[in-house]
Amino acid sequence: MTTCEHEHFKANVRVGRLTRGDDGPVTGYSADVTVACAECGLAFRFIGIDAGNHFAEPRVSVDGTELRAPIEPATHEKFAPRASYAFPGRRGH
Repeated sequence: MTTCEHEHFKANVRVGRLTRGDDGPVTGYSADVTVACAECGLAFRFIGIDAGNHFAEPRVSVDGTELRAPIEPATHEKFAPRASYAFPGRRGH
């Protein structure tokens, strides 16, 4: 058990280009995100997201410490925002 209060964080983002085959055309993009405590190095998990890989929906690594989120250039016109949600009991955060 750690006594660290986890007050400072570091995040890493890797952006990948998804293709059909090794030399195929680019079919999409993915942002792979990790977060850890900057002081003790403890990795943080992403919660509430299925594990695995998917070209159009966010997923996490098997241990939950890497978010794999599909992204696209903001110029794409097919964007349709999803409904937002709130975390019960977490006001002011």
